Amino acid sequence: MLRFFVICAEIVLLVIVLRSPFVQYFFSDIQSTVSGWFVSISELPEQRELDALRNQAAAQLAPLKEFEANYLRRILASRSTVMRFHIAYCETTDINPNFSRGKRQQLCAMIEQSKLLEPDK
Repeated sequence: MLRFFVICAEIVLLVIVLRSPFVQYFFSDIQSTVSGWFVSISELPEQRELDALRNQAAAQLAPLKEFEANYLRRILASRSTVMRFHIAYCETTDINPNFSRGKRQQLCAMIEQSKLLEPDK
């Protein structure tokens, strides 16, 4: 019977400790850190594809003026910006003020060859 009361007291004490603000803060901090790691791991293939596209674009579109290089860096910053550029300037015949027609067509061809336009799985 004494053992039962000791186990119940330990459970109550554990619940009280786990509900304390410090422990809640500590666990939320750990949870946000670990979830950040998982997000980074899940975005790794996308970042590799973006890096490969950046390197390919820098090699094939060289020489770039400073404003063109800055614009290219902004376009190739994320999958969403690549997709927006593709929809705005590759699927339509809109004129892009930052790239000449030849460079825009080359960039569109590189984007279409990459895996960045494929839907998420």
